[in-house]
Amino acid sequence: MLEIYLVRALFGTLVLTYDVFNKGYASKVEDTCLNNLGSDINRDTSGCSQLDKTRLSACDGPASMTSSLALVPYDESKVLPHEKSVREFALGGHVFTIKQDWHTLGVAAVVWDSAVVLAEYLIQNRNLIQGKNVLELGAGTGLTGMVAASLGACVTVTERAEAMEHLRSTIEHNTAGKSWEISAKELDWRTYPSEDGNFPEQDVIIGADIIYIEETFEDLLRTISSLAKTERIHILLSCKIRYDRDLRFLSLLRENFGVTEVLFDEKRDIKVFSVLRSS
Repeated sequence: MLEIYLVRALFGTLVLTYDVFNKGYASKVEDTCLNNLGSDINRDTSGCSQLDKTRLSACDGPASMTSSLALVPYDESKVLPHEKSVREFALGGHVFTIKQDWHTLGVAAVVWDSAVVLAEYLIQNRNLIQGKNVLELGAGTGLTGMVAASLGACVTVTERAEAMEHLRSTIEHNTAGKSWEISAKELDWRTYPSEDGNFPEQDVIIGADIIYIEETFEDLLRTISSLAKTERIHILLSCKIRYDRDLRFLSLLRENFGVTEVLFDEKRDIKVFSVLRSS
């Protein structure tokens, strides 16, 4: 698989092509300054700066204008976190290996900071979930749910249909040989509760970075209200407040629930909210 990046270079555009299989970048400069790529005599340099004209005049024949091609060693640190194929997280005394699939499944197959922050919050406050039934909405890769299971909760992680295979395989890979209680079940906010059946009453509902798409707000609110029918059900949501619409969701949630900020991770700009149905 090739991924192509364009960077402005000295004489034109530097094309970086990353070869996933050979783990290296091939680079070449494509001349965008010259309008005509004929002989040296016929080159049109009207669009070039004076500095480029001077440099071009020093070129000795067509051979000197040949684009360069070189293999650059692959640098893992330059790859964005969501584009990495595999990531590892050490949480609560366990190492979780997560395969990501950004290009095929998008946000559902990537570990976002909100999931890590919520997992860390659960580790620090394990009494909130230990020995309790926990349901995760929009579980994605299931990292937060698996951490909850490792802390002694009985966990159900949920996702939409197209992300279920990836979610289940990730859980199976990380929980093999362990006695954790965790299962995966499809739950589509758009159709719940009519088509997804009823979930047993939960003690705790968790969700990491699930309020970023405004078009889903109505469905998500309905789903939360259907699942959290009593005042005893505790909801924990983690999110990054990116836009006014995120605040709008919290405002809508406050119409029927008490919402309290319990953590602000300044470094990652993530907040955790405790949510309880209003009496």
